[in-house]
Amino acid sequence: MSTQLQIKQIHTLKNILGLDDDLYRDMLASFDVCSSKSLTETEANIFISILNDKVKVLKNSGFKKYDELNGRNPIMATPLQLRKLEATWQDICNSDDAKEQKRSLRAYIKKQFHIDDIRFMTKAKASRIIAILEQIRIKKYLKAL
Repeated sequence: MSTQLQIKQIHTLKNILGLDDDLYRDMLASFDVCSSKSLTETEANIFISILNDKVKVLKNSGFKKYDELNGRNPIMATPLQLRKLEATWQDICNSDDAKEQKRSLRAYIKKQFHIDDIRFMTKAKASRIIAILEQIRIKKYLKAL
């Protein structure tokens, strides 16, 4: 049976690649299993290697974060807006840790705007939040002077 660490790696890589459940299940079916927990340790290592190779290809192809959201409902925030929102938050966040920045952005968005994840916001809401964060960033830089 695959280890907990292997299962975690598989699901992390699955999320990085943005694999939908059907494709993921088809890939597992090639190992004659329906769950990553059913893989042997050797099969799990092979599957992780395959997924890692796909991630390398994806990164070398110029893929940018949130590009998998292109083509969704036109009222939803664009990948560019989501990247801008995260970059602006990174500038004003007091932490250098990426996980902490992501957690604090999510908490801020939930508390202030009642949105569970930035992927769920509309273009209008994203524009408004970006403008607010830009104002906060300007105030922070002016304070530093």
